[in-house]
Amino acid sequence: MFAKNRKNKSVVVLIVSLFWIGYVIASSTQFYLNAKEVTEQQILQRQQQMSFVQESFIPLVLTENFSLLKERLEKSRTLNLVDFYIVQRGDQVALWYNNFDNLTGINVNYQIFNRVVENEELAIRTVKLQDTKFTVGVLQNKNRAILKTAWMMKSFIIRDLVIVTAILSLIVYLLLKDIIDLSKVLSSRSRADISKIKTRSLEADTLLKASMGLEGERVRLEKLSEVYGETVGPAIKHELQSGRPAPYSFQATMCRVDLNGYTQLFLEKDDTYLIQILNKYFARARAVIERYDGLIYQFVGDEIVFQFKDEMSPELSTESLATACIRDLFHEASLIEAGLPKEANHYFKLKGSFAKGMMRFTQLDEGHALSGLPLIESVRLLSLVDDKSHQVLTFFKEASPFTEGLAFIFDRKVNQLKGFKEESLLCRARDFNSIDWVFNSARWEQLAYFRSDTHLLHILRKVRLMALTKREGDLISILSALKHHRFAETTGEVIEESDLVLSNFVHSESEGLLSTKALSAMVSLVGRVIPAQAATPRIIESLTRLLDHNDPRVQANAILVLGHFNYPARKIWEKMYSENNRVAADTIVEVAKQQLNDDLLAALERLLSSPHPNHRKSGAYARDCILRYYAEVDPVFFEASPHLARIRAKASA
Repeated sequence: MFAKNRKNKSVVVLIVSLFWIGYVIASSTQFYLNAKEVTEQQILQRQQQMSFVQESFIPLVLTENFSLLKERLEKSRTLNLVDFYIVQRGDQVALWYNNFDNLTGINVNYQIFNRVVENEELAIRTVKLQDTKFTVGVLQNKNRAILKTAWMMKSFIIRDLVIVTAILSLIVYLLLKDIIDLSKVLSSRSRADISKIKTRSLEADTLLKASMGLEGERVRLEKLSEVYGETVGPAIKHELQSGRPAPYSFQATMCRVDLNGYTQLFLEKDDTYLIQILNKYFARARAVIERYDGLIYQFVGDEIVFQFKDEMSPELSTESLATACIRDLFHEASLIEAGLPKEANHYFKLKGSFAKGMMRFTQLDEGHALSGLPLIESVRLLSLVDDKSHQVLTFFKEASPFTEGLAFIFDRKVNQLKGFKEESLLCRARDFNSIDWVFNSARWEQLAYFRSDTHLLHILRKVRLMALTKREGDLISILSALKHHRFAETTGEVIEESDLVLSNFVHSESEGLLSTKALSAMVSLVGRVIPAQAATPRIIESLTRLLDHNDPRVQANAILVLGHFNYPARKIWEKMYSENNRVAADTIVEVAKQQLNDDLLAALERLLSSPHPNHRKSGAYARDCILRYYAEVDPVFFEASPHLARIRAKASA
């Protein structure tokens, strides 16, 4: 598993391993040479002892005292002076012995007398006395003798290797501890401790200074990126982050919202007052536009220019999104106006416009920009608004079908926009449908265009009542329409109501009063509209109850939402080994966001190597999610982590 990167080992392990291998080879070679020399001396000594024994027992052979001869030979054999012997009288064998109890092996016609004859296995010596041959021999396999010696000394050899390895490891660790500490810090997600490392060598000090310089540069670039992110409009930032080289085109609806009477306000009020009220308005406007997945292009004085890209909302109409977003901006302006002190002596009303068409992302001499006909059309539409007493939205007649159910058109007129040759039929709206109309008419698909905190609070309260009255079909349709709702922040009332609805759904589903599909959708909604740090204890408790639900969809959604709420990975760890591939994959992703280790990689490999195609697809999904997550949140850790390196290697295999 992940074999491509296993060669990357700790420097301590590499040094100790290489030394250990070299030491074992050198020691083994030296031991072999020494043992071989000692063995050869022992063999020569045994041959001499064998010859001495034979010469000493010749009188017994001459006197044919074979019983005493056998007794003496057996004692010599027990003393390891000889290993086998045979006395032959003509064709008869007087006495013999060998270790294999095999007379045939030694009862041969010996022809060489009075000297030692040897090969790799044995040495023999034969003397001839009249018609009697007296032969003795010893076994002398050198390799077997060396191995026997090594086996006898194994405890000393092992002890020597352990002591040497321990001493070397300690020395290497002490000398390279600073480099080891540096590598650990660099391969972790928290690099704040890098300045606390104490160096012991010039090389480590150089690496530390270079690493601290790179870390400082990373922090500087991160802060610079934040500054640029606040300076460069989200629309430009979004295109740059897409990685597509400019120029290229895309379909979008371009919107403009302007403050009525800004010039007079600028002339009459001091800078401090003007900045405060505009900052309050811009902050609320940014939050509203982001709720509808809009991208702000420019703040031009009091004017906000933003767009809705078709490719970002393929299931929805960008013209409907523009209408809904401008509706909510008008509402925020009315709240700001209502909060003005009596002595303010001015109104706070907006005018808006939108136009759909082909936009183009281009690179300028310095920087990037958007261009396209909708930019020109929207500004021309905005310039036609002359009603200062109302908040008015202007758009082309072609967009009117997409505003149905959202805005009431009070005026239609033909006009020739400045710079355009042909006349256009324009529509104007200043009143909008409320969310009550959606519930009264059961136009549930329109809920995708109601995304304010007030709207969501209203929806949640309605959903809770509908669950009590068992309006299952309507509940599923409503929750399905809310799948585009994603909130970065929300109010305490919404959080409390979400807590209550989720708790009711969990209880009702367990009692069989509500379908599993509705519960699963509600769990997903909670994860999308409740910020990560805002989950209440009861929300967490409700979700943890669902970790053992019998429906895998509910389990998987609960795991994803708990991961979003930073629920401890150790409490969902075992779900990585679930038999359901979706539950296992989602758990692996959420656990990986908190910690990476061998157990997680083993669970991922289990999916990737599964014989079931769906399990392998889930494994690939989990792998890609992990890599994408760390590439975005921590590029340094993405490159330095050995666990991520193994996952990348598996992805490219």
